[in-house]
Amino acid sequence: MAHIAQTPATFAPFAAVRTLIASVQDMMQRRAAYNRVFTELSALNDRELNDLGLSRADFHNIAADAAAKL
Repeated sequence: MAHIAQTPATFAPFAAVRTLIASVQDMMQRRAAYNRVFTELSALNDRELNDLGLSRADFHNIAADAAAKL
């Protein structure tokens, strides 16, 4: 004997809009974190950077890594 199970399709006309808004909010949070870390690193002088073993060329990668961890 065969059984058929029917499940009604859910109608969510605004699901794509909600997903888009969530993606934009996530992007904005990550960008804010990137900017915050980059600004904090930029405030350090060369001696402080040398003490940390960093150079100004590292700022982008450090800020990007921090933003990606959100």
